[in-house]
Amino acid sequence: MSISAVYRKGVIKPLVEVDLEENEEIEIQIKRKVNFERFHSRLELDEKTADEIIEMEIWD
Repeated sequence: MSISAVYRKGVIKPLVEVDLEENEEIEIQIKRKVNFERFHSRLELDEKTADEIIEMEIWD
């Protein structure tokens, strides 16, 4: 299962309903989502080049 979640105040909260039992132990692999605005503001790139970089498989 792969879902999106948000981290707030020390807690990872799913953005969708998940089919889990209360107190069920799970394993989580965290992948950061690429934030275009944050990424773009750090480099002098045009939007097309930034989009190409974001789409590269190295981010997966």
